[in-house]
Amino acid sequence: MTQASVSSGSPGLHPQLESLLAYWFVKCSGRKMPSRTDVPLREWERWHRNLALFDVIQYGALRIYECRLSAADLLPRLGCEATGLSIDELAPDVRAELRANFERAWEKKAPVMAQARVLSGAAIVRYSDLILPLSDNGASVDGFLLGSYALG
Repeated sequence: MTQASVSSGSPGLHPQLESLLAYWFVKCSGRKMPSRTDVPLREWERWHRNLALFDVIQYGALRIYECRLSAADLLPRLGCEATGLSIDELAPDVRAELRANFERAWEKKAPVMAQARVLSGAAIVRYSDLILPLSDNGASVDGFLLGSYALG
C-alpha cells in the first residue's frame, strides 16, 4: 500500500505545508520547538483537514506514537481513522514509513519532510508529508503534528 521516499529538502512539499512550516517556526519563538499550547486548535483552521496530532509515550527506550486527533481527509493517507490508535496499529507499510519519519524527527528535534505513495484502487497517490515536533519543556519531543496533502 504505502512506499515512502524521504526527501531531504522541500522539493515536492505542498504549498500548504510550506505555510504550516513557516507557522511552526514563528511558534518556536526562539526555542528549538514549540509546545502544544503554543499552537492552539483555533489557529490550525487553515490546515485542519490535513492534520493529525500524535502523542509520544516513552517506556524506557521504546517510544509509542499515539494519534490523539486525526482529520477525516487523512483517512486515505493513513489507511483508516487513526484517532486513538498508535501507529503500530496501522497497516504494516504505513506504520513502517511513519515510524521511520517520526524517529528521524524525534532524533533531530526538527521538522522532517517526506513523500509517501499510497495505492488507492488501481492508482498510486503521492502525498507530501511534514512532521513537526512539539515539546512541553522545550528540550524533549512529546508530540508531533503531521500535515499531509495529496500531490497533483
